[in-house]
Amino acid sequence: MDRYGDMVYRLALSVLCDRDEADDVAQEVFIKVWKNASRYDPAYSFSTWVCRMAYNLSIDRLRKAGRRRRADSEQYMMRGQSVPFSDPVEKEDAERLLKHILERLSPSQRTVFYLSEILGVPHDEISEITGMGYDSVKSNLYHARKNIKEMIEGQL
Repeated sequence: MDRYGDMVYRLALSVLCDRDEADDVAQEVFIKVWKNASRYDPAYSFSTWVCRMAYNLSIDRLRKAGRRRRADSEQYMMRGQSVPFSDPVEKEDAERLLKHILERLSPSQRTVFYLSEILGVPHDEISEITGMGYDSVKSNLYHARKNIKEMIEGQL
């Protein structure tokens, strides 16, 4: 949990846009890891296996809810140490802007964008995590970037 807890939580948050739901998913993932440890195939990356569980559980929650969730927190998916702003006000503004932009993407686009651009996960691993084909990952990332660019150019 120490090594992967933050990544699992942030992935769930990127899909669900709800802190409480993301917390629940993160807890559920590690319970499943404990119960299913014997099923882990070391031919695959452990982080991919854990992220795949987090993604699947998050998508299941979205389906059960029957709608996309909106985040209610000021902090959203930004790692404070990676934000290149010295002024806290600018950092908060950037976090709010990112939150606003990401909420307007589809869950698939948001997840692929988050994994690729925020965490730096390679496309083939994103494909394994999400169950999307490699071309779907590339397409979702392309459309996420395009939509973000249009939002920024249209001043949101």
